[in-house]
Amino acid sequence: MNAGFREAMREEEWDCLFFHDVDLIPEDDRNTYTCDSNPKHAAIAMDKFGYKYMYFGGVSALTPMHYLKINGFPNNYWGWGGEDDDIGVRVSLAGMYITRPSLKIGRYKMIKHKLDKGNDVNPKRFNMLAKTRQTWKLDGMNTLEYKTISREYLPLYTNITIDIGTEEGLHHAAAHSPVKTAASEADVQVKRSANHKEGH
Repeated sequence: MNAGFREAMREEEWDCLFFHDVDLIPEDDRNTYTCDSNPKHAAIAMDKFGYKYMYFGGVSALTPMHYLKINGFPNNYWGWGGEDDDIGVRVSLAGMYITRPSLKIGRYKMIKHKLDKGNDVNPKRFNMLAKTRQTWKLDGMNTLEYKTISREYLPLYTNITIDIGTEEGLHHAAAHSPVKTAASEADVQVKRSANHKEGH
């Protein structure tokens, strides 16, 4: 997610970003794909869960400033589960709140598919989530490292393949490197641009 954010902001000065599970289809066109003054959780009712609110994630919308304020997504979640809830906690810790459409409007249908190979449930996710208050400023955009392998511009989307290394490599780097104070020059430029706009 963090690499996608950085690469997207290098391409254009986007003012709203959606993080969208590809297997979720909106059922109501009143669920507008725009950002609010606070981070928005758009997919609050899914057919798979009986259209009941379950967790933060699935489809969410943040402005670039929202994203940088929460230090982006955590980089230390490997496998399935936990990172969406971590983001929900980060929003609160950053002094913001989550906006949502009504249960009637924020309905989504989940496309049936097989489980992803190599994306097993993360057994550490609950322990990691319990430590978000201590880790959110130490893990995210300010610790992002990756290598771009390829970039392909297609009619409806851009496909970027990156190498994020391994879970073991991440922990080794975190143990032997000081935490960076800024995510990158591109991220700093996003902050400067947003601050300039707010001042007018």
